Amino acid sequence: MFLATSFKRGIANGFCERVWRAHGGTHGAVIWVVHVNPNGRKDKMLQCKHANLIKRSQFVGEEEYLFVPYSVFTVIMVHVSPNPTYQTPHVIHVKAALDNLLESETLQLAPWC
Repeated sequence: MFLATSFKRGIANGFCERVWRAHGGTHGAVIWVVHVNPNGRKDKMLQCKHANLIKRSQFVGEEEYLFVPYSVFTVIMVHVSPNPTYQTPHVIHVKAALDNLLESETLQLAPWC
């Protein structure tokens, strides 16, 4: 399954709220912040190779990156919320690998996968 992301925090917050409510508020809410190399804007060699920028969406004005299944990310920072609702979620910052093909095939999967 592809991982869809949004450049707009409000869209991410909306998804977070929908999932949290769908589970009756029994699961802690999480916002994931994906970091890519900002120099990739000017240098194609530094652009993430396993993500596609989708400029046309079924929703007007929405742009998103789609990461391929099993994309490699490294956790760089975690903010644990004492009360992880959709209004005060956990926030996990991850760095997207430059190219999945350059990463080891024996990396561990996240425990929730």
